Amino acid sequence: MSLGLRTEGTNTKLLVMDLHIHSCLSPCADLTMVPSMICNANLDVFSVTDHNSAWNVAVFQRRCSSKLFIPGIEIHTAEDVHVLGYFPNVHDALKVSSIVEGLMDKFEYDPERFGYQVILDDEENFSGLVEYYLGFPTKVTLDRAVELIHSHGGIAVLAHVDRKFGAMYQLGLIPDVTNIVEVRNKETWLSLKKKGYVVLTSSDAHTPDEVGVRKSYLEVLRGEELSTEKVIRKVSAGHVRTLWEI
Repeated sequence: MSLGLRTEGTNTKLLVMDLHIHSCLSPCADLTMVPSMICNANLDVFSVTDHNSAWNVAVFQRRCSSKLFIPGIEIHTAEDVHVLGYFPNVHDALKVSSIVEGLMDKFEYDPERFGYQVILDDEENFSGLVEYYLGFPTKVTLDRAVELIHSHGGIAVLAHVDRKFGAMYQLGLIPDVTNIVEVRNKETWLSLKKKGYVVLTSSDAHTPDEVGVRKSYLEVLRGEELSTEKVIRKVSAGHVRTLWEI
């Protein structure tokens, strides 16, 4: 069922989106970040964006069929900047994931200290562990990360630009690689919106109670048929609002 908010006086409505959620695959996320804990959140559209890997996106797509699910990934680039990738299908997300993981230094680590990285099966059983740490920077440059995402049909978003591992925080500027950014505070939103960026706000949830605490809104026509492909193209075209525009 859609939770879309009606926009009075028009034939459009706003769909509630959280496009930055981590599953139990991310070492920094809680082990309870599984589909049954996330699928029932008050969202119309959501994405799972684990660090440097997309191994859990397929199970979320299958088990969260009542929502529009966007397969995603969060790439930790060589410049220490996080880039979000959103894809029209699981296949392309997994292809990018495989390339990214092939460009990582695979260090052994202590999961009791730094967090388990759990792969789920269709029944939400813990079916495997990634034994090398996914939280380190990859050898993928920022330019290459954006190119990889775009060449696999996706859209690239600079993650939380105004805090740690964000482009502004790490580099002191917004590099000219994509016009879509995710922000954490109102001042950054206002500044970047005035400069013509498409601006998103998302939760970056690592625990179930964080899902949807920050959200964006997708502008759609009432009764419009939507697909994953159509959603990411609408985001790219700027048919979105932030929490400060509602």
